[in-house]
Amino acid sequence: MKADTRILLVDDEQSVLNALHRFFRRSGYQVISCTSGRDGLTLLESSEPFQLVISDYRMPEMNGVEFLKAVRIRWPDTVRMVLSGFADTSAIISATNEGNIYKFIPKPWDEEFLLQSVQEAIEIHAANRRSKEQLQALSESIDCLDLLHTKNLNNQTITISAYHTLLDQMPVGLIGIDRNSEVVSMNERARLILGLSVAPLGESATSVLNGIYDAVLRHYIPKQENCIITVNEKQIRVLTKFLQEGKSDGVMLILVLLEEGG
Repeated sequence: MKADTRILLVDDEQSVLNALHRFFRRSGYQVISCTSGRDGLTLLESSEPFQLVISDYRMPEMNGVEFLKAVRIRWPDTVRMVLSGFADTSAIISATNEGNIYKFIPKPWDEEFLLQSVQEAIEIHAANRRSKEQLQALSESIDCLDLLHTKNLNNQTITISAYHTLLDQMPVGLIGIDRNSEVVSMNERARLILGLSVAPLGESATSVLNGIYDAVLRHYIPKQENCIITVNEKQIRVLTKFLQEGKSDGVMLILVLLEEGG
């Protein structure tokens, strides 16, 4: 619902913030604003989550790209938009690539277009939240499946091929990586998400996974957190699960392809 949607506005011009406040409040959204990127980061740290951040591009101290890049890294679920009169193509490309911007809105803005863009951004946020919840539920299911697999293999009541058939029926991508950083399993969904013609079993995860493993290994495996990365212009949410007793036994990467623009 609109009343539950929180939007953070960041612009160094108070007159612009006042106009946006009036516009969004008429539309029923909760709006909080500030005049700098640093203040925006403080608000994001100290208050309830925001579904959407709209930032000006040209601001002193910290410009819109720098601000939204920090938002992307620390609050990846928050959808990010730029609202600016600075129509430099290189700036737009930089904002899109570094801040993973959903949309670039020119000033002066068209109210109908702005409202439609915000509504779409909120829908994307909701869809991504649902995918995150589903991912967590699937992660728990995978834990149960792994336990069942280990138990039944010990009892010789299930075959390896039957186990992989179950994995191929999962609605998310699954990649198993062993303690030597080699790909030991990959289901059909993961292969399709990554655009691979064959599953690269036995190959180095670092060399064949389009940078996914490096990014996850560097930032997320230590905490088993999830992250959003871009591969072949597609956004993918990745969750890590340690195999068996810990990282020394390898890791499972769980991939969910987000909706276009998410």
